[in-house]
Amino acid sequence: MDYQELSKNIIESIGGERNVQDLKHCSTRLRFKVKDLSLVQKEELKNVKGVKGVKDQQQGIQVIIGQEVDEVFDSIMEMYTFNAEEKIEVQEEKVKNPFIRFMNLLADCFVPMIPVLIAAGLMSAISVLISTFGWLDTNGTTYKLIDLMADAPLYFIPFIVAHSAAKRIGVKTPYMTMAIVATLIYLNTSGVAGDESYLSFFGLPVRVATYTSSIIPALLCVFAQKHVEKLIHNIIPKMFATFLEPLLTYFVLCVIMLVALGPVAAYLSDGLAWLLQLTVNSNKWLVCGILGAVMIPLISTGLHYSLMPVVIANFMISGCDTFWAGPSFASNMALAGAVLAYAFVAKQKDKKQVAISTGCTALLGVTEPAIYSVAFVNRKVLYACCAAGGIGGLVSGLLGVNSYGMAPAGLSSIAVLAGPTFMNGIITIVVSFVLGFMLSYLFCKKQEEKYVQ
Repeated sequence: MDYQELSKNIIESIGGERNVQDLKHCSTRLRFKVKDLSLVQKEELKNVKGVKGVKDQQQGIQVIIGQEVDEVFDSIMEMYTFNAEEKIEVQEEKVKNPFIRFMNLLADCFVPMIPVLIAAGLMSAISVLISTFGWLDTNGTTYKLIDLMADAPLYFIPFIVAHSAAKRIGVKTPYMTMAIVATLIYLNTSGVAGDESYLSFFGLPVRVATYTSSIIPALLCVFAQKHVEKLIHNIIPKMFATFLEPLLTYFVLCVIMLVALGPVAAYLSDGLAWLLQLTVNSNKWLVCGILGAVMIPLISTGLHYSLMPVVIANFMISGCDTFWAGPSFASNMALAGAVLAYAFVAKQKDKKQVAISTGCTALLGVTEPAIYSVAFVNRKVLYACCAAGGIGGLVSGLLGVNSYGMAPAGLSSIAVLAGPTFMNGIITIVVSFVLGFMLSYLFCKKQEEKYVQ
């Protein structure tokens, strides 16, 4: 693939170099933030060779590339320079639904964290495999260090969330957010609290809560910081701003978090644990069935990232994922089966080639190319994988499939399922793939026969 030519065609269709405010990427998509949405030529962009699909996002465009997204991103950044300081000509369109806005915000905060979560998840899988098969002495320091590598990112995830959310929401100093979160975590480890449940700070009660492995305090801290920074900046004389602004911002936010928002976050975490127990663990088969059926629409909108806080909370409460991995594997394997079945019945050579290549990448857990190139083009393939994914998710819920790490749900990361429910996970994968293949083959064969006639 000629990455320079592809980069040139993408930028031209986006509206040119000057229309790009910012560019980031995830595992399969280029995420453009543009200055004027009206300059983006979506149809031309969809027809660029090498582009698997195009999706709207707030004040921008997502361009689905697939596994070569890193190379395309590097090529664009080498060829072009984007001026992020330049004033945006067209303000972003406001989403009226506050729930959708909040979910999009969560998704934007968690997308940059995905590589870290994948790394930690696969390290957890390696740790489980080592202890299960006795590859190393579990009392030795080598195993203990491997286990430490797996646990550390989730233990200190408040720092990662703080930095990611601070950059997304646009606070003045993201590192200040991390410092305040560090204060909360240090309260757990410093020994100041001892056995006390509450401390006194100038007569104000400070609830002693566990802030490690928690994401809600970091999010609340960012929202508070956005307003506190602005307030302090407005009231402090400029001649004292250099040293008074950071001091007061840090002190005020620490007090707010320790006295008010920290305890609120603790109560919210308790409520989330109760809700998970009530809705997920008590009706696991139903939750997994629904998730398996709707996972593809969630992925296509990017809303699956916004559910990461719930998945992480489930890890913290249960020690493993009890409801997400099963439907994810079911949906991805159903998609792979459905797309590969379409490759068997497709009469046009180009459609067959696209289905084979994207179906194989879906087997590895990279689903966007298959979704946008095949499933959304041929709705019968989409119906087949949603139906098979729903049934596969239902099976995973009934069998109680657990995951001991977070990673893209594909054959390359099947190790995250290693544990007591591993064979149940294999059954879920086989059932989902076979059902997706069979339903898609039956749905699409008649359609292709009519196309030939």
